[in-house]
Amino acid sequence: MIQLNRETVYQGKAFKVARVTLQDAEGKEVQREVIEHPGAACIVPMVDNDTVLLIEQWRIGAKRPLWEIPAGTLDPGEDPLACAARELEEETGFKAGKIEHLFTMFPSPGMMDEKMHIFVATGLTPGTQKFDEDEDITTKPFSFKELRVQLKANNIKDGKTIAALGYLMVFKPYLGA
Repeated sequence: MIQLNRETVYQGKAFKVARVTLQDAEGKEVQREVIEHPGAACIVPMVDNDTVLLIEQWRIGAKRPLWEIPAGTLDPGEDPLACAARELEEETGFKAGKIEHLFTMFPSPGMMDEKMHIFVATGLTPGTQKFDEDEDITTKPFSFKELRVQLKANNIKDGKTIAALGYLMVFKPYLGA
C-alpha cells in the first residue's frame, strides 16, 4: 500500500484522528481512518520474584475499573524507559532498582498507530505517589498463582496487562528473575 494523502479530521488532547487515502498494488484507492497516538510505556512492578503489583483504576472505554499494570502516554520526545519509571512511581509510589525492556507491541493496529513499550521493574523501593487529576488508583499485590486464577476466570480484562503477564509467565524463568 502506498499512502497518497493524509488529513487530520479530529485533534484531541491525547490523540488525533486522520483520514488516509491509500493505493494498493493494483492502483485501487481506499480510505481508512487511523487514531494517531504518541505511544505509551507500561511496566510490570515485581514486588519479589513471585509477586506483581497491579493497579486498579476506572477506564472510560471499559466503563468500569480494571486491574492493570501501570502505564502512561509518552510525552513529546520522551524515552519509553523514562516514561515507564515515571509512571511506576506516580501510580504505585515505588521506584525501581532495575528496569528491563520486555517487548514492544501494537495494541490495536487495525485502527491506531500506538506502540506500547512493555518493561519489568525489580528492586522496588519507596518513592512518591502522584496521581493525575483524573486518577483514583488502588494497588494490590498478586502472586503468579493468583494471577493465573484471575486470568483463567477472565477477571483481568486489560490487553496490555494480559500480554505482559502472559509473556512473563512464559519467559520469566529465562529473564534471571
